[in-house]
Amino acid sequence: MEHIFNRMDEQHSTYSKSFQKVASYFYRNPNVFALNSAMQASKEVGVSETTIIRFCHKLGYKGYSDLQQEVQSCLLNRSSLSDYVEDKDEGKTSIKNLMLHDIHNIQKVIEQISEDDLDTVVTKLSNADRILVSGVRSSHALANWFAFALDLVIGKTRFFQPNIDDVLLRLSEVTTNSVFVAFSFHRYAVSTIQSAKLAKQQGAFVVSISDSKFAPIADFSDLILPIRLDVKSTLDAAPIVFSLMNSIVSTISLRNPETFQKRVEMLDAIEATDFFAK
Repeated sequence: MEHIFNRMDEQHSTYSKSFQKVASYFYRNPNVFALNSAMQASKEVGVSETTIIRFCHKLGYKGYSDLQQEVQSCLLNRSSLSDYVEDKDEGKTSIKNLMLHDIHNIQKVIEQISEDDLDTVVTKLSNADRILVSGVRSSHALANWFAFALDLVIGKTRFFQPNIDDVLLRLSEVTTNSVFVAFSFHRYAVSTIQSAKLAKQQGAFVVSISDSKFAPIADFSDLILPIRLDVKSTLDAAPIVFSLMNSIVSTISLRNPETFQKRVEMLDAIEATDFFAK
């Protein structure tokens, strides 16, 4: 399924408005294409049946049925966890080779992401009065680490957890100077998308880290950092996302040396030897 998303990402700049509408709908509701005829899908999307078929041709398929069969195979018969081991031959792939593959993917993302967008993210986070970071399921660990690292370096950061935090209470605290960071990967959790929507309504600047600029979270994002890779599971993307997050946090600390030094001095001033073995 990811290779379909990647192909749409690569072609995005050449899409007409109608094709952009189909691509956006495909990301949000691939089931519509898996379970319905081209005519039914066109009615759901709000375009002509001809547009749907031309979109399939644009993606390299002979027709709608070819795309539909592939979507059915990817979406209805497999989970993202089963995709995690695809193309990984235990007998031929060593741990070091897999690490080298991660390095290659990091290099690809370096070439894909705009330097201006990264600079904007660093500036917005540095100047925010409050930062909320959200991510669930496979994105939970990513969001949790990023919130912890940001809070350690600049403070004013909270890891937003829908199953613990009251969504209205937390989001009522954000202002037009706040930043909401959303981690949203396929299969895009509704709770993260809805939280981003509320944050944007409150005037917060919404930064999303996702697998595509077409992801559902894009509708409620001021800036999206797409991790576009030929991988089929968020677990495969995690090393690359961690590298990106660590680089963002490091840049914030380097650009704000006085704030960082104050955080260091505050932590060092606490007598906490009882909490550590050595």
